[in-house]
Amino acid sequence: MNAVKVDSARRVRLPALKPGDYYEPEIQGSAAEQVTLRRIPAPRRQWTKDEALKALNKSRLRFSKGWEDLKEETR
Repeated sequence: MNAVKVDSARRVRLPALKPGDYYEPEIQGSAAEQVTLRRIPAPRRQWTKDEALKALNKSRLRFSKGWEDLKEETR
């Protein structure tokens, strides 16, 4: 195995890794003597406001009380 050097931005280039993939480092030992990278699925993207409102409107769940009633109940 060839040695790799960490640059000033704390990056390491490994030929086996693909750009855009996500890896979770698992540090073993108190002095970070061994680091294991585990590939994880890409995080889900955030919904836009329009997508969230459309999903709420399509949902079968409905509130049984109005906003003012909920505010009174929680105070």
